[in-house]
Amino acid sequence: MRWMCLALCLLTVVGAGCEQSSPSPRDMAYLTASPQVLEFGASAVGVSRTMKVRLANHGRAGLGIHGASAIPSTLEVTPFEPFVLEAGDERELEVRFAPDAEGEVRGVLEVRTDANNVGREGVMRLGVGGQGVRTRVEVRTSALDFGGEELGRARMLELPVFNPTQVESPVHLEFQGTDADLFSSGEVGALRMLKPGEERVLPVYFTPARPGVAQASVRVTACPGCEPTVVSLSGTGLPTRLEVTPSRVEFGRVALGDSVEERILVRNVGPLPLTYGGVKLLDNESGAFHVVSVSLLVGRVLDPGAALEVRVGFSPAAHGAVREARVELDLRRPGTSSPGPQMALSGEGGASCVVLQPQPLDFGVVAEGMSATRDVLILNRCRADALLTELKLTTKKGGHFILAQAPSSTPIPAGQSLSVPLTFRPRASSEAGEEGEAELVAKVLIGRGTSTEVLKVVGTGKVFSPCQYKLEPATVDFGNVPVGSEVTLAAAVRNTGATECYLAGMQLIDGSDASFSAEKKGNSVLQPGQRALLLVRFKPGSEGEFTGLAEGWVNHPSNGHVLIPLRGLGVNGCFSVQPTSLDFGLTRLTCGPRERELIVYNRCPGPTTLRGLMTEGDAGDFKLEHALFFPATLPANSQARIKVSYEPRSDGEDAAALRFDLGMGSPYTVGLVGRGELKTDQTDEFVQQVQAKVDVLFVMDNSGSMMDEQQNVGENFAAFLTHAASTGVDYHIAVTTTGTERSSGGWAVCPGGAEGGENGRFFPVDNSSPRIITPTTSAAATVFAHNINVGVCHWNERGLDAMHRALSAPLVFEQDDPRTPQPMDGNAGFLREDARLAVIVVTDEEDFSEQPVSFYETFLLGLKGGDASRVIFSTIAGPKDLSSCPKASTSGTRYIQLAEATGGVVESICTANWAASLEKMSRRAFGPNRSFQLSEKPADASRIVVRVDGVEVKTGWVYDHTSKTVTFAEDSVPRPGASVSVAYLVGC
Repeated sequence: MRWMCLALCLLTVVGAGCEQSSPSPRDMAYLTASPQVLEFGASAVGVSRTMKVRLANHGRAGLGIHGASAIPSTLEVTPFEPFVLEAGDERELEVRFAPDAEGEVRGVLEVRTDANNVGREGVMRLGVGGQGVRTRVEVRTSALDFGGEELGRARMLELPVFNPTQVESPVHLEFQGTDADLFSSGEVGALRMLKPGEERVLPVYFTPARPGVAQASVRVTACPGCEPTVVSLSGTGLPTRLEVTPSRVEFGRVALGDSVEERILVRNVGPLPLTYGGVKLLDNESGAFHVVSVSLLVGRVLDPGAALEVRVGFSPAAHGAVREARVELDLRRPGTSSPGPQMALSGEGGASCVVLQPQPLDFGVVAEGMSATRDVLILNRCRADALLTELKLTTKKGGHFILAQAPSSTPIPAGQSLSVPLTFRPRASSEAGEEGEAELVAKVLIGRGTSTEVLKVVGTGKVFSPCQYKLEPATVDFGNVPVGSEVTLAAAVRNTGATECYLAGMQLIDGSDASFSAEKKGNSVLQPGQRALLLVRFKPGSEGEFTGLAEGWVNHPSNGHVLIPLRGLGVNGCFSVQPTSLDFGLTRLTCGPRERELIVYNRCPGPTTLRGLMTEGDAGDFKLEHALFFPATLPANSQARIKVSYEPRSDGEDAAALRFDLGMGSPYTVGLVGRGELKTDQTDEFVQQVQAKVDVLFVMDNSGSMMDEQQNVGENFAAFLTHAASTGVDYHIAVTTTGTERSSGGWAVCPGGAEGGENGRFFPVDNSSPRIITPTTSAAATVFAHNINVGVCHWNERGLDAMHRALSAPLVFEQDDPRTPQPMDGNAGFLREDARLAVIVVTDEEDFSEQPVSFYETFLLGLKGGDASRVIFSTIAGPKDLSSCPKASTSGTRYIQLAEATGGVVESICTANWAASLEKMSRRAFGPNRSFQLSEKPADASRIVVRVDGVEVKTGWVYDHTSKTVTFAEDSVPRPGASVSVAYLVGC
């Protein structure tokens, strides 16, 4: 009691003192600075970075800024004249950071002022921090050979350089050697900066001023004192006026048994004719190189302006690099003995880790007078990034094969791919049709080696009678769709004539609203009565009406451009149906129906009348079961369930629209799609991707028993980022809580501005720290430790509901939650369509959310288009056996069920090693896929055949019946870029 009396006495004294008037800060000259700490982050050694600090006078009297300085010497303030800040004025100071060594730098910016709030010494001090990072640049070649070049003329080759670091890196070039004066670059002496991960080609020129062989080198450095990369340079000055393209032929790596051809073009650009004595190969000991053909020269003379074409081939018979050979042309002025030009030939035998698919590319039948476009996929299955340096398409017979725009110097990251469109247009010929053939050759730089890949391209032209067709439906109307939900409906073209129709493809037309999306459909031949479907998805991001157009092309002289209007309404209301699309996938005709469930929600304050249900489209393939009698009245805050079964009657795709009529304008729509199939065997193909983007949502329990666990997660965040840092993942990390309503107060208060009731909003709701952490977030570990400390004021743990609300409309689309008074408390910008999604719940209690676990599983899969490999739910929760974990109040059985369904990680809340537990979750979230979900259920799991890169793998994987997934052991995970195929007999 004594201390309580003392406290009351102090309060009495302080209260009495408060009655005396004292000057308010607003009556004085009051200086503020923003930001309080200048964090430059990682900066390249020897390179200057600049930041600005804003000085503001928030008082009512003017103040003087007399000067500023910074320490240590790596920090510098841009000089300025002393100035006066009047009341309400602002002004910026510029501070430069130029690290001269590796390591962390901490300093102080001192601003000299007469402001009243900075103390008697008249100095305001601001923290400054940064880190010097030693940069480096990778050079993708060890030598540049310019071949022969005429005296006085210049030839340019490209020097590829790459910045593998996380900071900008300068590039310096320096030429050395006996003939350094003959080589140059526009980059010499200039400071060229490479962004993190950027690849660029620098021009290097050879301009011979004297005949004969010239040799030199170029030193490439990234910073003062850095170890240079030396690239050797060579070329030959030719006295004759010949233009040789290319001067060096690099076939790269070619598969054994394949043969690749290249063309050498030699043009006489001088004023005098040259005599031609033939062509021969030198140093061709392997016999892998051969001369394919030489163009005919009349009188064996190459006249001024004329050109000679030589085609050379490479057919390796063994693995490994083949000794370099040369092809020599006997071209000289009459009466002279000067040597002719020589071009180097190089190549390597062996399989490549770069693959062109499909092999072959078959356009099938294409109507004459029309064209078809297909995509070639260039897959980089290498462990390193690749650079596509050349892509060449050669038509051999039977039509026109077109490469619209050949990509040049296009990078393909490891494990990823590049799509290149090719077009086939048949020549006019007989009605029987004519086969066309072409060859696509791709040259790819991998490290310091080049790979050459060949793809066979075929197609057949045919004459068709004019197509008779109709559209089903004439307009695709999506009706009412809740904002953020997605509905899939079909736009169809049916052949109503007695002869075949050629359909050149279907797609969304440019200019359609972005709320509509569809996968482009390739060319096909429709038999009489047959149809083609384009599945269109509608996902409104806001309220209002949206329109678009689907288009296709058929063989008809005047009505060949098919146009199908699209329209839909985005709505926000208290009536909804979930899910808004049911995809039944592939269904065997002999296996009976598949069943799914819809839930109709009336969250309105009063009853809602449902006047009827109607199925449009392939209604005979979909059947409904429910207990509703129309008109049906749904009480306030109620729900009803509808069972939908799919039993296809024939092969092919089926689609229908299920309409919910409320008697008020447009109906609410649910999309139904499926595919019937007769065959009994199935092979699923996958490519092991490198996850370039991952979105991670932590759901943290903010109940009274979680203080230590929050601290443990924050302190071990570095362990969680282990795999993200090692693989260069572009991550988004956010935190929300298990609280969905404000705490009623009491013994504890939660920070962040929502009193524990984040209700799915990211913490902190008041934006007191960054709410979405990315690789560019300064002091990310400190920010996360702050964000994970959500407080311990709540009691009602609803983690799955919180996750659902965080990733649903309106939060996921809005910068500001329209339902709350706090500003900028929405979650927009977190969820990315092309990123993997990982959710991690940390709790010591069971989940008390409203819906069954299957609802949340369906919701997560729906966010990623049903692709189970792009969704991971993990949890640190109370284990099933509570005897091993006295801390846990209850088992987190619902969280564990969802984690097991998605192949996530389950760890105990009583873990003795938080770093190890978080590191496991890091591997699962950021590492390569271990689990591959099959499209169908195998009839006999013992007969599943798994192949990786074409080689059967009999051990190191297991099949899970529940999730239909093949899961590899951690030490057997396919490498990035590997192809994985799973063959099996389909069950029911």
